[in-house]
Amino acid sequence: MSITFSSRRSPVYSRRGIVATSQPLATAAGIEVLSKGGNAADAAVAAAAALNVTEPTSTGIGGDMFALYFDAQTQQVTALNGSGRAPSALTLERLKREGLLADSLPPFHPHTVTVPGACAGWCDLIEKHGSLSLTEILAPAIRLADGGFPVAPITAHFWARGADRQLKFALNGHELTIDGRAPKAGEIFRNKGLAKTFKLVAEQGAVGFYQGSGCRINCRRD
Repeated sequence: MSITFSSRRSPVYSRRGIVATSQPLATAAGIEVLSKGGNAADAAVAAAAALNVTEPTSTGIGGDMFALYFDAQTQQVTALNGSGRAPSALTLERLKREGLLADSLPPFHPHTVTVPGACAGWCDLIEKHGSLSLTEILAPAIRLADGGFPVAPITAHFWARGADRQLKFALNGHELTIDGRAPKAGEIFRNKGLAKTFKLVAEQGAVGFYQGSGCRINCRRD
């Protein structure tokens, strides 16, 4: 039996700013920052950080970021490329020696990981266009990670897939599980490790992430 469902999305209007994400809690984080006097750059980073907490299957500080920022005063658009680079010591010769160039790299191999560009991108965006401090901007995400949040159904589905495919084998993968399993829909999940990372970035900026006490890699931004 075929079931049809007619639906449409109504446009949303606002006088004081608007935030759109795939997760209501992340949207709320962006709106909270706007209500404190933040601008679009501040709200975007706040929402992205909150998404890192509530949708770790989709995005995060360990990945990349890209931004197009429109300045209403100058009428100019600034593009920011926050994609990470391959490690400088990872050469084709090394891959050949390890027998990893036959077809492609294994999907969960350490050599497929680039230097995370998201944190540097967030900090660069705020430095150039932001109006609030990183402490204010990251506060909602830190609160969600520390206090916990109810996991959404779709996120729980993909989280379970990730727990079975890579988290059980990944270094510290258990930090994203509850006793080895993914959280269920509606279950409260706390991510103390991510909260600690965000607090470090709030205090020290990108340096805290790339060169701080919890950093296990030596990376360069130039």
